[in-house]
Amino acid sequence: MSSRAVHLVIDARPRGPRGLLAAEVVLGRSVLGHLLDVAVELTSPGAPVVVHAREEEHGQLRELAGGPHQSGVAFVCGPPRADAAVLRTDCFYDVARLRRGLRQGRSPESAVIWRLDHPGRLATAEEELTRRLTYQPLGRYWAFPLAERLAERLRPTSIRPNALTLTTAALMLSAAGLTAALANGWVERFLVALCLSLALVLDTADGRLARLQGTSSALGRWLDQVLDELADLTLHAAIAWAAFLHDGRSIWLVLGILYASGKYLFLIQSLLGNELERGMSETAAPARSPDRGSGGRGGSGVVERLAGVVRIVGHADVRWHLWIGLAVVGRLDVALAAYACYFAARAVGGAVRKGVRYA
Repeated sequence: MSSRAVHLVIDARPRGPRGLLAAEVVLGRSVLGHLLDVAVELTSPGAPVVVHAREEEHGQLRELAGGPHQSGVAFVCGPPRADAAVLRTDCFYDVARLRRGLRQGRSPESAVIWRLDHPGRLATAEEELTRRLTYQPLGRYWAFPLAERLAERLRPTSIRPNALTLTTAALMLSAAGLTAALANGWVERFLVALCLSLALVLDTADGRLARLQGTSSALGRWLDQVLDELADLTLHAAIAWAAFLHDGRSIWLVLGILYASGKYLFLIQSLLGNELERGMSETAAPARSPDRGSGGRGGSGVVERLAGVVRIVGHADVRWHLWIGLAVVGRLDVALAAYACYFAARAVGGAVRKGVRYA
């Protein structure tokens, strides 16, 4: 069934703690505006988008529709008809999953990524959606969907997110142990890659499960961060040791030390830089030179793009996928060498940049 043949409507009747949820602003736009974008994309070209709402709220909703959608929206009273595919204003949807689901005859509920059904979720909706736009540039195509399904299955159980966090660490340490033991046959390489892959799914699922169960805690966030860093350093120490035992060159031990110290210094200078940013903003904004305005905009754009590339290279998700791929071919030493230099360079570059900026 084509998604364009489905009778898709928007139910704008749900209300939240502050009133009409359709009027809540998330990522700079009303919830109704976000859903209209989705509905326009998935309905037949030129067909009006039907919005179900209370009659006394039609005027307010017309104002919210505004812009390019205003002329293509039809407001009606009462609930949607039984055979309609309904987008509700107390939900946010994954558009790709929604498109596939409608094509396969599934309910839009299968594509819900966030519900605005109580004040806590409304308050964190923007944070969650922003995270989804920037999190896991590669894992979102496979690890994130698996993690979502796992979290949904575990939601009604007694299993808590910290159990997934501890299991993630155990898998990472297992991969490190196999690597350090010079287990480089195809079976061992497959097991290392499998441990890393499962760890990525579980590392993604623990936060999702915490939000679904309402069990987020400061302890859980601390445990997740500490074990992630411990597993990261242990894996690279194991790679350095295995490479040294393999060819006897001490450069691998030096690279292991460089990786650990470079990442430590990178994290420290980043944290101290953030503290410095806050301190400066509380006193006075740093003066800008006149020539940093429109005249340098082109150069600034190039620098920003290059900075974006540098950041994505060091993204945890990208590094994790590199580990998986290199584990399959038995060359995790390439990741050690690359990121030992990367984090050391980032640490030095960040310190110099902040020193020049606030000198």
